[in-house]
Amino acid sequence: MSKQRGYSPFAVGIILTISPLPSLVMRPLFGAIVDKYKCPKLALMTTIVIGFMTVCALMLMPGPVVYGKIDDDVVFRTPLFWLYLTTIVIFHTTISIRGMVEDTICVNLLGDDKHKYGEQRVWGSVGWGTISIISGACVDWFSKGQKHKNYLPCFITSLTLYALDFYDVSKIKIVQKQENSIIKTDLKKLFMTLFTTYKVLIFIFWIIILGFFDSFIMYFYFWYLEDLSNIYHPETKPWIKTIQGLTLTIQCFGGNFPFFYLSSFILKRVKAEYVVSSVFLTFAVRFFLYSVIENPFWVLPVEFLNGITFALALSTIISYMCRSAPTGIEATVMGIIYTALYGIGVPIGSFVGGYLFNRFGSIFSFKILSGMAVTSCVLHIVVTQLTNRLSKPKNSEEEAR
Repeated sequence: MSKQRGYSPFAVGIILTISPLPSLVMRPLFGAIVDKYKCPKLALMTTIVIGFMTVCALMLMPGPVVYGKIDDDVVFRTPLFWLYLTTIVIFHTTISIRGMVEDTICVNLLGDDKHKYGEQRVWGSVGWGTISIISGACVDWFSKGQKHKNYLPCFITSLTLYALDFYDVSKIKIVQKQENSIIKTDLKKLFMTLFTTYKVLIFIFWIIILGFFDSFIMYFYFWYLEDLSNIYHPETKPWIKTIQGLTLTIQCFGGNFPFFYLSSFILKRVKAEYVVSSVFLTFAVRFFLYSVIENPFWVLPVEFLNGITFALALSTIISYMCRSAPTGIEATVMGIIYTALYGIGVPIGSFVGGYLFNRFGSIFSFKILSGMAVTSCVLHIVVTQLTNRLSKPKNSEEEAR
């Protein structure tokens, strides 16, 4: 939608860099508030209402619809750009808090079976995959005979689902198991645990790197598909939104669905550190394939890898971090996870992505990213081996005592 408004990759990169920044403060803040006052349901319903309002604002917002790009100097002097940016920032912040609270409720209900998080999260992918292909097909169908894509079906679908979601959340019953005094003690214990344990700090750093790579799938992937269509196969342009929706459907059903279910089985048998190494390697393979593919349809088989780079990665992160922290403070833990992943990693990736796409184009940028992912994989393996060796003497001394 930003591209259709004439914004350059650099301008879009600025939008995507700024939009997650408020979440750096809002996620941990909301996490602490939810834990202290035990109000996850109210927090979730509030984010749904705000999300509904921002979608309405985006739907009704006027703006240019152009071919090509508007000069960045002109864009940044236009009040409409800043209105658009502000709306995106509010929407992104609301979505980020909402995801955190949803996962908090999920982990809370799982209790001691936190490794089964993926088996619950899979249904989010089912909904995402189903709606993606339907929305993409509707946009293409409603855009027949028009020079530009009509996104009205997406807005209407989104508003309808927000209303249904609000009703569904209002029926959730959450049983609180701990008193606030215990939570206050655990909050201090949490921060002592997280910020004095070097393994946890190192793991948080790798979460940031995963967020960096994930930003290119989140925000620049559709741009890349449209470039493939425009450069190599113009005949696919009338159905590019259907293709984009189909890629998301494959990501969800072919990738996320099996790996969310398998994550519990995998994490019982493989250490989280080794899983993260495999995720970096998979990112490298995925980005390299993007850099050599010319037909948008050939991207479809690659999307099965999303099960590793997203579903397995997210399940591993949440399982590891929740095991490393005291019970009863799930919202605070989720705030830290989402801040590292989407509040730090994604904004950095968005800024770098805007520069790369603007300077080198989408296709060559994925070649560069593939090399960066390989480097991250090698560094992660080396650092993991070093930290494991450093922790062995300490463990041996404790066993001797």
